Amino acid sequence: MTLTPELIVWLQSDEAAIWLEPLTARPPSDLELLQTLTHLRKALPADHASALVQTAQLRRQAKGKFIDAERMFFAKEPLQQASASVVACHTARRYAHSRHVADLGCGLGGDSLALAAAGHRVLSVDQSALNLSLVAANARAMNLTSCVQPLRADVRLPAWRCHAAWADPGRRTGHRRIFDPEQLQPALSSLLAQRRRYEGGLGVKLMPGLAHEVIPPDAEAEWISVQGDLKQCVLWFGDLARDRKRRATLLPSGEELEAGGALADVRPPGHYLYEPDPAVIRAGAVGDLALALGLWQIDPTIAYLSADDRVPSRFARHWRILEHHPFDLKHLNRRLRVLQGQVLAVKKRGSPIDPEAFRRRLYHHDKGQPLVIVITRALAKPWMLICSTGLIGRTVGR
Repeated sequence: MTLTPELIVWLQSDEAAIWLEPLTARPPSDLELLQTLTHLRKALPADHASALVQTAQLRRQAKGKFIDAERMFFAKEPLQQASASVVACHTARRYAHSRHVADLGCGLGGDSLALAAAGHRVLSVDQSALNLSLVAANARAMNLTSCVQPLRADVRLPAWRCHAAWADPGRRTGHRRIFDPEQLQPALSSLLAQRRRYEGGLGVKLMPGLAHEVIPPDAEAEWISVQGDLKQCVLWFGDLARDRKRRATLLPSGEELEAGGALADVRPPGHYLYEPDPAVIRAGAVGDLALALGLWQIDPTIAYLSADDRVPSRFARHWRILEHHPFDLKHLNRRLRVLQGQVLAVKKRGSPIDPEAFRRRLYHHDKGQPLVIVITRALAKPWMLICSTGLIGRTVGR
């Protein structure tokens, strides 16, 4: 069943709350779904029963994105595209000097809520009546109705005046993701054509795999990751751009690394292997991270770094290298037998292997020492590294 604006209005009623609160506290599992719907349909119309169950399930799915998910209202596609609360709050801080912000393509209102919570008046613009009903419902749930004004309009034809703007173009067509900026809804070029309209600047949320060659010369490009998961690239223009550089931002800490074009030394693997955060890689700051931490690359084309000493950093996860060799499956299995290894994961860069299929071909001792196998390139040759999991993960430090 597809949610409608009328159902979103009903879901906010006292009648719906009687049913929705217990369902939110304990959403039905797939096995319980039919029984729950049958029970609800004895007291409610079928569309109301389905709306209740769908909302409870979406609230459960949204907990990883929204702190207040249990109070909010969602639809499937807008939830997929919505910015997580921690990211929306981070980008909202850029608008500290803006009085009135337009949220162009507001979806269910995640960014609008973050901007409103930061003290801004927000014009939430979207062509979807369902999205606007979600924005209104979520603003009401967060007690931000006075700060959020939904407006149904085409963001390509602005008939409003705001000091600054945030744009979130559609990046999906049905179940298919869009990777070409000119296929976005609206296209990136149509949004960039408006950037002079906003005295306080424009921010545009884009796909994390944005190619550097499409970044305009007057933009700051920021790649944002949350606990190692790359979420988005944002182009900042006008007063919102602090400079014209590329940077990686890690959340929730807020630490940043600028890409300055540094080139790392290239040497054979040392005692530790470092995998930069994906935001660092996408921003083109691998060499800058190596320079800052005293690391080197094991191959000029691969984003793996190495060192002889442990250098803690939130910008990279690391493992202790037990041994490394030119790539050879038979030799790898012989070494795993000697080490009595329990292979927990296979990682790869610069190799065509399928990690999970490859792992099934490896010797595995169920109670052996936990290992991570890395298949990559070193000094322009196929290479394999056997790593201990003892230091896996990011560590607190510089």
